[in-house]
Amino acid sequence: MNKDRIGKENIKLLGYIGVIFLTIALSYKLPHDSYSLMQYMIKPIKHDNTVFYPSSIVTLVFVMIGVIGLASLERFKKRKLLVVLCTLFLLIPFMKWTIEITRTNYHSLMRDGIKSVDIEESNISLGNTDNDMVINFNLDLRDYSRHQNRFKIRVYLPESIRNLTGKKYYDLKQEYITDNKSTQKVHESMPFDNISGEEISHLTWYYEDVKYVLYNDKQSVSIIDHGY
Repeated sequence: MNKDRIGKENIKLLGYIGVIFLTIALSYKLPHDSYSLMQYMIKPIKHDNTVFYPSSIVTLVFVMIGVIGLASLERFKKRKLLVVLCTLFLLIPFMKWTIEITRTNYHSLMRDGIKSVDIEESNISLGNTDNDMVINFNLDLRDYSRHQNRFKIRVYLPESIRNLTGKKYYDLKQEYITDNKSTQKVHESMPFDNISGEEISHLTWYYEDVKYVLYNDKQSVSIIDHGY
């Protein structure tokens, strides 16, 4: 290839990598929020008991545009499959890692305290114990800093459950300690006083948002978990 073609190839190479990285960044979960920027730009569609996420399709399309574009470059014409595999299993995971390490370094430099703690996964379920209704909280916490953090958790339940119980929030019993990019699992249950399963069964609370507040004597941070 002559120099002009090489120059154009390099521009295309950087362009396709840029498309992939921008798509990954836009689809990455925001700090203290279960939505990504992509999901805010392209809202989930809820109908009856189903939810459709068009943002997932958009993400897939743009990633495939980048991957196919890289594989179509002249320099890779004899290694198309290898380029696709390396992009999917090496380049994209590396991009995600760079986003996470950037966040870790930021929180460590700023000494953000519990603001560096986030919820990676959350699950709320209802169950029965000795004929009483209980609500089960299962969370995966992650500390993005390199310092120890100690805090408790307050949960603002979905609006329909709050209206039924008359209780605005629940404080989880345990105090949690995280440090040095560690993860922490939360498993706690709390009873619903004088509430039957029949009263809750018709509610569509799982479509509603839940707010978690991590707090201690010095700080607090709110984390939003959007409904399905």
